[in-house]
Amino acid sequence: MAFPKLSKVIDESQIKIEQKYLVKKYELILDRLKCVGCGQCSIVCPKDAILFGPAAAVYENKPKDLNAAVIDTVDEEKCVYCGTCTVFCPFDAIHVYEDGEKIKMEDLDIIKHNSLPTLNAEMVACSNLGRDAKVYWEGEIEVKFKMPEDKTEFKQIYTNKCPGDCHKCDQICPTDAIKFREMEDAWKSKILMEVDEEKCINCGACALVCPQDFYAVRWTKVKTTGAYNQIFWDPIKEKLLGQRVVFSKEE
Repeated sequence: MAFPKLSKVIDESQIKIEQKYLVKKYELILDRLKCVGCGQCSIVCPKDAILFGPAAAVYENKPKDLNAAVIDTVDEEKCVYCGTCTVFCPFDAIHVYEDGEKIKMEDLDIIKHNSLPTLNAEMVACSNLGRDAKVYWEGEIEVKFKMPEDKTEFKQIYTNKCPGDCHKCDQICPTDAIKFREMEDAWKSKILMEVDEEKCINCGACALVCPQDFYAVRWTKVKTTGAYNQIFWDPIKEKLLGQRVVFSKEE
């Protein structure tokens, strides 16, 4: 019998991959009830093993009582169970297990051996989730929607695309920071959607799920202290600042 044995299970509540040896078993479990599709696990994965959508299509296929998770899959052949995704997940949605026991953050090898710096995180209440997010970055969001000059064209956009049969962005937003104006108010003000900068944590979930590419989220700083392995951390930091998610297929 060849080892390791690899397996993957995807259901409505989780994505679980497993690597089983003769006397050891490792699992990576993504809790889809906690995941909000911000993409940070995909961005930081050193093996590009956590894959997105296209996010809008994946979101459409989720049961509506789920918390809008839009991770498409985890590649069981690429994952090395390092736990980098666990460290950077803002929503405590993904963890590594050894022989059925969740590995504590401080017991991950990448933490014990200072592969990564210490995150200076702030716990921020998320009204749309009823729990907190671990925010360790500074950033900004841009609404890229451009109001058409013709009112009829705008009405068609409003009715047929955004927000008529969409609303993915404000549904997925963990802090309830996105609001849409009513059609006439939007036309008069030339503002369709508004982002409350006091509430927004710039997690990037809205940008990933929007099928019209109406949002852009940029991170300007990852807040860290302490020693780290430059070879390991520098590429991850670069991807975080660029917010580069890995997609499973071209959108």
